[in-house]
Amino acid sequence: MLPIAVLALPLLTALALWVTRPAPVRTWLWVGSSAVSLALAALQAGRVVSLGPMPALGGELLVDGLAAVMALLISFLAFACSVYSASYMPGVHPREAERQARLAQRTPMFQALFSLLQATLLWVVMTNNIVLLWVALEATTLASALLVTFYWDGRALEAGYKYLLLLTVGITAAFFGCVLLYSAAAPHLGSSSALLISNLRGVACRIPSQIAVLATVLLLIGFGTKAGLAPFHPWVADAYAESPAVMSAFLGGVISKVPFVGIIRVWQMLGPLHPELNTVLLWLGVFTIVVGGMLALAQDELKRMHAYSSVAQYGYVAIALGTGGYLGYYAAVLFMISHGLTKGLLFFTAGSVVYATGGVRSMTQLGGLGRRLPVTAACSLAGALSLAGVPPFSGFVAKVGVILAAASVGAWVPLGIAVAMSLVTLAYMIGMSQQVFRRPAPAALQVEQITEVPLTMRAAMLMLAAAMLLVGLAPQLLDPLLNLAARS
Repeated sequence: MLPIAVLALPLLTALALWVTRPAPVRTWLWVGSSAVSLALAALQAGRVVSLGPMPALGGELLVDGLAAVMALLISFLAFACSVYSASYMPGVHPREAERQARLAQRTPMFQALFSLLQATLLWVVMTNNIVLLWVALEATTLASALLVTFYWDGRALEAGYKYLLLLTVGITAAFFGCVLLYSAAAPHLGSSSALLISNLRGVACRIPSQIAVLATVLLLIGFGTKAGLAPFHPWVADAYAESPAVMSAFLGGVISKVPFVGIIRVWQMLGPLHPELNTVLLWLGVFTIVVGGMLALAQDELKRMHAYSSVAQYGYVAIALGTGGYLGYYAAVLFMISHGLTKGLLFFTAGSVVYATGGVRSMTQLGGLGRRLPVTAACSLAGALSLAGVPPFSGFVAKVGVILAAASVGAWVPLGIAVAMSLVTLAYMIGMSQQVFRRPAPAALQVEQITEVPLTMRAAMLMLAAAMLLVGLAPQLLDPLLNLAARS
């Protein structure tokens, strides 16, 4: 019953938020429900560690180590987003009182859709049905499209159009991959369902090689598009930049991680049988790191820089998975957790800068904010250092895991490129911190009128920063779940 409760609570919350009118009641209903959801996810993770995988609904749901740790990450980020939103939504739009009022009227829809999105993400990681995995991923796209376009201006609508179009086209390839796997496995399973991933694993070795490789490549294209791997990444910058900060944090923190669950499920099943697939994923990761890093280096707009840096970081997950084996999967899941916390924090800090300055997004128009936004500046620096892999933050242990996984299979060239691009990441992230918070403020910014963001926004940032530091200092706390996830 616990997996059903974890999945059902956000759905019920979405309905309650839709019909609740008083804004304070609705806001704290969302925060309270998210806290309960996080507690249920933590309880579920503990049960999986102590008792093993938890099936539900006749095997249609299966919460193993990978599902448990991802459900915990989703629930934690959702809770942080709800806390941040208590003061942030609908955002700051100076000299546009009419637009501010219109967006305030749309906030109940935003909150309800956000909870619905959380439910679809949990469905993705907990389902044991290969086709419903695809359906759930498509549901996340539909649920999040209106959140991306919340501001309903020209740039937001363009971002939403790209988001829907490119992800729908990409995820269609994954549907054909699912169909191929089902068709190839069904004759070998008799009366057992060929839709269940747990059943597919048992006959993976009997699927013809050509069909297995083709299906896996199609699934990689579909899931890779949703994740934002290069060259399937053109939607990322617009969607991340034009969304409200809480949606940007959720996109970068968990939405783009969830497709990797699908990739891991497929790679654990077929990767050991077809080593050439590991090579493809390994070099796709290298390509993604280089493309994302170079694009991030060229950006002036704060959130677009964070968007392209996210693309680069997804490449490290692909490299870890491409090494194959236990260590690679362990490193990949640890990196997803670390990056989820780090990127969620960085988008929170970027949103706080935009909020405090009344909508300024260009780094060349910012400066001198360290004294005026001390909590935001400290959290931004911590996130920047973590993203670059500097101790004692979670990014350090996560990147060490990827390096060890690459070294274990002798992938020295990808390893060298990954390390070099980490230095590039450090350069542009420290440059961002210097430009936004340390250098003298431009005269047009009127920095003396800027004050620190409200308490709930600071609390959400500090929550993610603390979690990021805890994972960096005591990664062994996650070892039982990561060990199960790597062996799922």
